[in-house]
Amino acid sequence: MSYYVSGGRYADTSFRVLLDPAPTLGPFATYEEALEAWRERARATIDYASVRYQIVWRDDAGAPPAPAAHASDAVA
Repeated sequence: MSYYVSGGRYADTSFRVLLDPAPTLGPFATYEEALEAWRERARATIDYASVRYQIVWRDDAGAPPAPAAHASDAVA
């Protein structure tokens, strides 16, 4: 299983419309590695209320997952 950090800037704090996706980070072999990358990215954008990131995962090889269109729809 591979883990990725995805997200970006949303239209507002309802986090329903993703305006500016950030580059997806990963793959990470463990959730803990992805969590550390998520923490770094979240800390770097802590002052921006409309920016959100999530950890997502894939069971198969392939392209990294795209950020969820709605932040609460994220896998993790």
